[in-house]
Amino acid sequence: MEQTYTEGQSVVSADDHTIGKVVGEQGDCLLVETGHVFKTTHAIPLSFVHEHEGELRATVSKEIVNDSPQVDPENFDCDAVLLHYGLGGPYEVDPDPTLDNAETEGARHGIDPVPEQRIGTLGEVDSQLPPDGPDEARLTVRTNDPDTAPLSPYNR
Repeated sequence: MEQTYTEGQSVVSADDHTIGKVVGEQGDCLLVETGHVFKTTHAIPLSFVHEHEGELRATVSKEIVNDSPQVDPENFDCDAVLLHYGLGGPYEVDPDPTLDNAETEGARHGIDPVPEQRIGTLGEVDSQLPPDGPDEARLTVRTNDPDTAPLSPYNR
């Protein structure tokens, strides 16, 4: 659903302050003129602006908009605006291996990492192997001893 905005329409912040008036739209940003005497133009990502009960509402505070880079119509950089609002820029996918994480912190306190805990619950290696032949399997199934029978805890 594409929204259209009219020039001069007021934009209200998440904390119910009037940010300014719409002066245009460029790229993925809505251009808003702020201030009464000393007017400046700032951009708000379109994903942060929604129409609610006949007025435009931004999901950010007025302070965040005022701290955003001022818009220069000739050299508008939408990426810089998106970076200010946390929507763009370099992302770190591989954390620094020298920094502590939950696994190293747990090891420092004597807690096994989760993969080692899961491996530890498997038991002996030989107990995980299937029976050698059908006779061995039948003996296990036909046992009348409830301690060795392959029954769930609910059937014992």
